[in-house]
Amino acid sequence: MDKNADSAPRAAVLPERILRGVVREQSLEHLLGTPIEMTHPAERQLLAWVLPPWQRPEVWDIARKRAFVEGIFLGLGTGNYVVHAPDWDANGTKPMSGWLIDGQQRLSAIRDFVRDDLEIFDGVRYSDIDQISRRRRFLGQTFPYIELSYAPDEQRLKTLYERLNFGGMGHTAADLQRLTDTPALPPSTAPTGARPR
Repeated sequence: MDKNADSAPRAAVLPERILRGVVREQSLEHLLGTPIEMTHPAERQLLAWVLPPWQRPEVWDIARKRAFVEGIFLGLGTGNYVVHAPDWDANGTKPMSGWLIDGQQRLSAIRDFVRDDLEIFDGVRYSDIDQISRRRRFLGQTFPYIELSYAPDEQRLKTLYERLNFGGMGHTAADLQRLTDTPALPPSTAPTGARPR
């Protein structure tokens, strides 16, 4: 009997990928365009997209929304969001079209800022910013997203939503305190261009 036969690794059986889609990139201004038509009374509109009836309400506080929008102006990016592609038939918009599966909190922050309901950088509102700066520093910034091919499979969308939205771990008060309590590192004494050993 071959000893190696018992210790040979077995091939792992992995599930199919659930996040399969096309990566697209649009400007923030695209989010302010014509909204997808809602098809169910329990859906909610959020900018150009539709929130599924089972998606939780907004949970970000003002500080998180402010930090996200300020980050756009500081060039920190937006991350990406996930949508279920819109689709239509002879009767109009198909159910579940344009559902926003991930990104509600970030898009809500953008909505609040554009409506002048959110101040950034100690009191700056959207309407305070000149048109050129708005276009260059905000509306013209890209917000990439993953567009899932349309499929009338609500359970798949719920599974994806759960995987994308329930894995994060927020910072505790102690984690945040560590940011202010930890002393700064001393400046490097290595000559410029030298590699530390």
